[in-house]
Amino acid sequence: MWAAYYQSHEGRPVSPLLKRALTCVDEGVMYRQAVDLGCGAGHETCFLIETGWQVLAVDKEPQAIERVHRLIDQDYHSRLDVRAIAFEELAELPDATLIHAGLSLPFCHPKSFASLWTMILSSLTPGGVFVGQLFGDRDDWSSNPAMTFHSGAAVADLLDGLDIRFMRELDEDGKSLRGPKRWHRFDIIATKPA
Repeated sequence: MWAAYYQSHEGRPVSPLLKRALTCVDEGVMYRQAVDLGCGAGHETCFLIETGWQVLAVDKEPQAIERVHRLIDQDYHSRLDVRAIAFEELAELPDATLIHAGLSLPFCHPKSFASLWTMILSSLTPGGVFVGQLFGDRDDWSSNPAMTFHSGAAVADLLDGLDIRFMRELDEDGKSLRGPKRWHRFDIIATKPA
């Protein structure tokens, strides 16, 4: 399945949500450490590295990690760290000014989600930016017990204490690699108070 995903995303543009989030990073920040949780096809990791960030790319699929290594220019490899590990097994994250989780957090098992979210919040430095998506409880995949879904109220609870810079709820018909799909998701950009 993931090989088909990477192939279908070949040549797609970098996430507009990530680009928007970068405008929320304080220009004076010297510590430019980012984490790409669920780096997948590698586009966002490459973009961050090419724009001057140190990046830890995390994905449970070894194929994703291999792909990131292939996409990154040799001159930039010193800016890349990788971990081929499932979210459920992740024990720590580095201090980070930016954490990107593009359509990846819902694939964390519900039993492990709270500890993953706590880890994300702990690793964000003051003024740091979280950008990513959470899937809503009306999503077509919400019956999958191995994935995590949130109501609007639950999303608000998760973001309590953060400064919300952008949030959009999408509830619409669309497509997935498996065919037609009802998407219910929350696009989020939030900063940790300085």
